[in-house]
Amino acid sequence: MSILYITDQGAMITKLDGRVVVRKGKEILEDLPARDVERVVIFGNAHITTPAMRFFLDQGIDVSLLSSHGRYQGRLQPEFCKDAELRRMQYQQSCNEKMCLAISKSIVSGKLKNMETLLKRQKGQTHQIVQALHTMKRALVDLCNATNLDAVRGYEGSCAAMYYKAFSSILPEGFCFETRSRQPPADKTNVLLSLGYTLLYNTFYAMVNIVGLDPYQGFFHQTHHGHAALASDLMEEFRSIIVDSVVLLVVNKGEITRRDFSEKGGRILLGEDGLKKYLSRYETRIRSEIIHPTQKIKLSYYQCIEAQVRRLVRVISGREKTYVPFLSLY
Repeated sequence: MSILYITDQGAMITKLDGRVVVRKGKEILEDLPARDVERVVIFGNAHITTPAMRFFLDQGIDVSLLSSHGRYQGRLQPEFCKDAELRRMQYQQSCNEKMCLAISKSIVSGKLKNMETLLKRQKGQTHQIVQALHTMKRALVDLCNATNLDAVRGYEGSCAAMYYKAFSSILPEGFCFETRSRQPPADKTNVLLSLGYTLLYNTFYAMVNIVGLDPYQGFFHQTHHGHAALASDLMEEFRSIIVDSVVLLVVNKGEITRRDFSEKGGRILLGEDGLKKYLSRYETRIRSEIIHPTQKIKLSYYQCIEAQVRRLVRVISGREKTYVPFLSLY
C-alpha cells in the first residue's frame, strides 16, 4: 500500500483496467495497481476523472487537496464510519473535564519527551539545546500537578518556543530562524515544517475517520469551526519524530538547499524539485520500521500512528483506563 503524491501541474488521474494511471499529456507519470493505493495527496492543479473519483470513494480512499506549495485546501472524503455509538462516547467524554485533562497531560508529556529525545541525539549540544532540555525537564514535573487545561497548554507553549530555538541552533547557515511561524511561514525552515505538519495532520485526519472517531472533536486543542482538533491532538507526539527529523535530514545533508526556494508576493515558496525530494524523504520516514515501545513488535511509523489512534478508542470506550502516549526510543 502506498500514498500517491501528485505534484505535476496539469496531471490527470484516471482508473483503467484495475490500475490507477497518472498522465501529463502523453507522458505516464504513475502507473500502479489500484489495490495498492492507500491515500492520494494532490498539490495544486490536477484533474481526477469521474471513474477514478468513484473508485476512491467506493474504496474509502481519502483524497487531500493542497495548494501547489503545500497549504491545505480541502479533501474528497469517503463515507463516515457508521459506528455512531463510538462517536456518542467520544462526544460524551470530550465534555468530561477530568478526562480531557488526563488525555491532554499524556499528549503533552509524550510530545515533550519526544522533543527531548530528538535534541539529546544531536552531536553538538548547543547552549540553546541545554536551555530547552532544562525547561522541558522542569515542565514535565510541573505538568503532573497541572489542574486545568490552560496550565497544560501553557507548559506546552513555553516548551515549544524553547525547543524551536534549540532546533534552529543545529541548522546550517541560511536555514536558522527566529521563531515558529505559520500562515504564511516566514522563512525556509518554517516552510518545510509547515509542509510536513500539513502532511502529518492529513494522515491523522484520515486515520481518525477510519477508526470511527470524529476528527473535529478533540480533547486538548480547542474546538473551532473548520479545525480537526482531534487530528491536531494526536499528531503532537509525532511532530518531532517524523517531520522535524525529516527537516533536519534534508537540510543538514544538503538535499534541499536555498536554491530550491523562491519568493513571490512576499511569500517564500518551495519549488517543485525540492517538493519532490521532501515528499520522498517524508514517505521513507513514515514507512520506516521500528520496534514499538509498548507492543514490542516491528511496526512502521504509519502503523504506529494507527495503533495510537486505536489506543485512544479503547480509552474512550472504557476498555483502557489511561491514554499512554507514543514515546520514541530512536
